Amino acid sequence: MKHLLLLGSLFLFGCGVSAPHEAVASHANDHKLKTLQLDWQYSLYAPVVSTPVVSGNQLLVAAENGNLYSFDLASRKFSWLYHTEAGIASTPVVARGKVYFLSRDGFFYALEQATGKRLWRFATGGEGRFAAVGGYGLPTEMGPVPDPWDFYLSSPVVHDGKVYFGSTDKNLYALDAETGEQVWSFTADEAIHSSPVIKNGKIFFGTWGTKLFALNVNTGSELWHFQGGTDPQHFAMQGITAAPVVDNNNVYVGARDGFMYAIRQGDGALLWRYDAANSWVLASAALDDKNIYIATSDTGLFLALDKKTGLEKYRADTRLWTYATPLLVQDRYAFVGTMAGELYGFDKNTGKKIWYYQTAEGRADINDIVDGKTGKLRGEKLFAPEMQTQAGVELVKSLGAFIASPIWGNNQLIAVTATGEILLFDY
Repeated sequence: MKHLLLLGSLFLFGCGVSAPHEAVASHANDHKLKTLQLDWQYSLYAPVVSTPVVSGNQLLVAAENGNLYSFDLASRKFSWLYHTEAGIASTPVVARGKVYFLSRDGFFYALEQATGKRLWRFATGGEGRFAAVGGYGLPTEMGPVPDPWDFYLSSPVVHDGKVYFGSTDKNLYALDAETGEQVWSFTADEAIHSSPVIKNGKIFFGTWGTKLFALNVNTGSELWHFQGGTDPQHFAMQGITAAPVVDNNNVYVGARDGFMYAIRQGDGALLWRYDAANSWVLASAALDDKNIYIATSDTGLFLALDKKTGLEKYRADTRLWTYATPLLVQDRYAFVGTMAGELYGFDKNTGKKIWYYQTAEGRADINDIVDGKTGKLRGEKLFAPEMQTQAGVELVKSLGAFIASPIWGNNQLIAVTATGEILLFDY
């Protein structure tokens, strides 16, 4: 009983996981964005944590039932399905007519984009949630405790004929993108659920040991690493699972230790860190020329920070945890999805809310887990001593939570809920 109470209190002080990829400013019809309306909805009847991908008229959505779905956006009809033997929590990437992704079944896949035919697969040492003995204060005799808020696997990046991804087996892999043959691997300190990013001949990624690594992208040799905060007692306030984001000079990444970091690319030196008041900062950031845009978990904030100093430009209250990466559209709007099934559209220059949508599940809240006045989760219900931790997680997901990040494709806003609803917004 005592350990369950401690477990619940720790969750209330640190929840957040990243969306897999950096949000890149996209093209949109600026003056019409305020009139976005739900135009098409499709039910997968399966949980989704992986961010959807658009390539031309093709929409790809990976689900926790092991299926990768392909749809034609022009006709809005199903095209093909590929099934793996466990959930897909890795955002697919499309390159040169192939689709690459990692499955919880322990294989990394390459498919033919047009048909979904498997071209090759590569076996890792196994994929799953991060687990630690004594995690969240539970008795050591229970063995390794899987982290119930660890939703994602590493998502791949393709560069110069190779595909790179991280694994729960602690390795960062570089494979030949055509054949799947291993080119090199690098063994880190802990599981790698962060998605790698490549810039200036370096590949950057984080680990569950709260380390940010920079490797030579061609050889896999370590150039430097940066150490963030750790929590060796409970393992709750540690880990980097966000994908780093980069500009020409710096790397920016949030962590479960409650900080957002700016690190110099050349040598891994800390430039600044933003204190998020014990709130996990694990939604990957979005960047423009002057600012970095982040979302927090427990404090429920959307923030604009000065890239040079880390000083806060503004904050907007989203009330509830955000796991999804903010999406920048043109040079004016930022979209943010929360775990209450809410999508916010902000003026990214001022933080003013200009658009809002909530899923039907979030509005109904049939389990009464959101306080109607504050918009916050009811911790006394979700984390009560008699409540199983994973049961509490499932109740949150039942709100139509946005664990996958929203994207902009074919001049539409596209989002997928944790309950498997594909939502297309048009104007």
